Amino acid sequence: MWYISALRGDSMPALHSIQAAFMHDVYSGEHTSAVYLDKSKSNSSERLNIYYNNTLLGLTDILAGAYPILQKIVGKGFFRTIAHHYIEIHSQSTGNRHTFGGELGAFLSLFQPAAPWPYLSDMAAIEWAYFQAAIAADALVTDFNSLTNLISERPNFVLLLHPGVHFVDLRFNALEIWQGHQKKEIESITLFENPQTVLVWRDQEDVVLLKKVSTSLKKLLVSCQEGESFAKAMLHVGDRLQDVQAFQQEFAQAVSMGVFINKDGN
Repeated sequence: MWYISALRGDSMPALHSIQAAFMHDVYSGEHTSAVYLDKSKSNSSERLNIYYNNTLLGLTDILAGAYPILQKIVGKGFFRTIAHHYIEIHSQSTGNRHTFGGELGAFLSLFQPAAPWPYLSDMAAIEWAYFQAAIAADALVTDFNSLTNLISERPNFVLLLHPGVHFVDLRFNALEIWQGHQKKEIESITLFENPQTVLVWRDQEDVVLLKKVSTSLKKLLVSCQEGESFAKAMLHVGDRLQDVQAFQQEFAQAVSMGVFINKDGN
């Protein structure tokens, strides 16, 4: 066998110790598990490198699939550098490849080589929300008639967000930059700080859309996400609501766009 139980005195290492060392090497490229290798195999370290390289290539491809615009901005070479450093400290925790890469935005905000591009963490947040919206489960949305009935019949009902709905807080005008990179000919875009919340969702035609939303609608979305009743969520919104009519129009648009489902999913 390639891996053997290396005796240390009268004791043998626990299986989880061998597994932990091997997984560490698979993601870091180190050879800490070499002490457990069959010494009769001269190419054991090379085999470890094969596992590491395959893991690195596979997970880098996953990240590139989830963050195509980010890769387009920084170039494939630097994107690989970002991916390799990210993978070293963020192992794939499940067998579902669609869950890998969600912390890249936070990682980029602290990744010193990316400091010349301070908006990259915003870009990553947009792309991850877009990716998750695209693969989210389907659900029946709430229309105005259903919502009106719920308000009159069940005042304490919970209005839930559609599984494809996400909202991201941005520091820069990253949405404009992201939209600009959807075009074949990328126009010059000036970077500036512009704090905003962007709603990302998949409509009933399976098209992922992005839209800036007000602080008031964000409050409602957060309350719905936390499972509060619709009545209580509206109270939170009303605390500092400046323009009632504008909020009503924005909320009505959100309903028509398929942002909400009710607790029963109908």
